[in-house]
Amino acid sequence: MSVEWVPVVTAFAYRGDKIVLIKRSKKVGTYPGSWAAFSGYVERLPLNQARTELLEEAGLLIGHTHLRGIGIPVPVDDQEAGRKWLVFPFLFELADGAEIKTDWETAEWDWFAPQDIAGLKTVPGLQKALDSVWPPFGDQEFWAGLEAVAGDTDHGATELARRGLAALGGYVQANDLKLDRVILLRAIRAFAACRPAMGVFPDLAARLLLAVEREGGEFDLDALITELLSAVEDATDLSVASGADCLAQHERLFTLSYSEAVRDAILQWHKGDREVIIAESAPKKEGIQLSEYLCEHGVNARTISDSDIEAAVGEVDAVLVGCDALTSSHLMNKIGTNQAVMKAKEAGIAAYAVAQTFKVLPPDWPVFLEPQAPADLDKLAREEKGSPVFDLTPLDAFTAIYTEEGRLTKKRLAEIQSELASVELQPT
Repeated sequence: MSVEWVPVVTAFAYRGDKIVLIKRSKKVGTYPGSWAAFSGYVERLPLNQARTELLEEAGLLIGHTHLRGIGIPVPVDDQEAGRKWLVFPFLFELADGAEIKTDWETAEWDWFAPQDIAGLKTVPGLQKALDSVWPPFGDQEFWAGLEAVAGDTDHGATELARRGLAALGGYVQANDLKLDRVILLRAIRAFAACRPAMGVFPDLAARLLLAVEREGGEFDLDALITELLSAVEDATDLSVASGADCLAQHERLFTLSYSEAVRDAILQWHKGDREVIIAESAPKKEGIQLSEYLCEHGVNARTISDSDIEAAVGEVDAVLVGCDALTSSHLMNKIGTNQAVMKAKEAGIAAYAVAQTFKVLPPDWPVFLEPQAPADLDKLAREEKGSPVFDLTPLDAFTAIYTEEGRLTKKRLAEIQSELASVELQPT
């Protein structure tokens, strides 16, 4: 699915067995008079955006609600209105004493049993969005673990996946005797959806489902998760070795942001007078962190501003970047990657990526460029609207992409996607 779909969040609030729905006022730009949950355009991390909508449209502070559901992104093609929405559903339980206080976007609001939605005039896709998160399940520790991952802007995709798998494994282990396959499937899907832009989440979720299917009636999911975590570690180490090998003939590199795999590949590659130029990578300037780390370990590294990326690429003989997700045609990584790689291709300079096969997106998974607002990154910042911090680069613009298996081929990429597509990660 292309990035042309407009991402929006839908936040369902409930108490007991009833959910809150609002009738959209005549003042709103889309679907006036239709029943909906609290919703808005994604201008920051989806979970944070959902909480923003609850605050602005329902007067609910963070302490007034508890996260109880994260749904797989729901594509809604409203052909009648000529709109394509990518809906990120969330479910929140209202705390005791919390009161709904709606704003100008709401004409009226009321409590509904979920089965009553079918008889209402609703915004497109509302029923499917609710089905992805209802009924509530899981314990407080499980949702707290996924919530921490869903709102984290400090760690990379692989580390966040480790933390998400730990939350999933802890929940399964604590509820071993009570967990059924329906709940298990929903828990795995919630893990997949907590950072939907990062390929590792839907990929590992699909691999878990494949393992569960292979095991049949009796299986030890905790052991499967432990096995996956070990495979992630091994894949990262092997991809680093592949990346370092491909760099052997080069003397000056350009990179950006902060990737553990890129960092370790550079450490293995560096010797003598070899130099690394690193873009600072706004807004968090992870490139400066990478430069400082490399310098502490004896690497000749210097930092340049993001505005000088093209000039810096002209000074080197290779570009090396990391990877957050792989589609059948593009690599997703920190913004600036496309600019650097396309400049390298134009200049006849080698451009490599270090990735792992667990970054491959299932073929039907939506391509979503995650935005991060200044307020996501700095608690003192007041700006709520953000812009994407990732971009997409065509795979054929790279000289080579290296994984734990060596150089990635189109055939191997298609095989991985075919395997991931064989399980029901997306609800039907």
